[in-house]
Amino acid sequence: MTSYTCEKCGGNSYENFTQTQVKCIYCGNITIMNTGYKTTSGFRLSNDSTLLDFEKKINYKKADLGKRFINYITDLIIAFFLSFVIATITAGIVNFTSSSEDMIGTTAILFFPFYYIFMEYKFGKTIGKFITKTKVISKDGHSLSLGQCVGRLLCRMIPFDRFSCLFTDGVFWHDSIPGTLVVED
Repeated sequence: MTSYTCEKCGGNSYENFTQTQVKCIYCGNITIMNTGYKTTSGFRLSNDSTLLDFEKKINYKKADLGKRFINYITDLIIAFFLSFVIATITAGIVNFTSSSEDMIGTTAILFFPFYYIFMEYKFGKTIGKFITKTKVISKDGHSLSLGQCVGRLLCRMIPFDRFSCLFTDGVFWHDSIPGTLVVED
């Protein structure tokens, strides 16, 4: 058996790199020394191009319909409440002569798109999704693009979108068309 002493730190433990190179375990110094180390005969090159692909692969769990319903109701209540607050503040500042209901309705129509697009683009979730610990992601696992957020909003306006999950294995059209998923966080 060959003995080894590191020239740099005096350590005597090493790791074989090749038949003529060793690395000191303690300081990392590489020294040329014939240790008799031999590669195994079964070694061969691989043709697999993804062998060194270190991208993290995650299997996401799809959010169930109960959580999706809670998300919808929560976001509806919160968006309506915020619309009411914004309409009240705006009416007080601008002194609109139209009725309060018209002002709230107009603000809600303008605020709902902003709410969904901003929250999903910036955070990947709305307040309802924060509560149920779910999030919306792109089908490839990345964060949503602005186009996907706008696409989700526009697809929510498709008639019967709220019932589309009954025909598409629990996936709504506003998920499948822009290429998104609502998953457990």
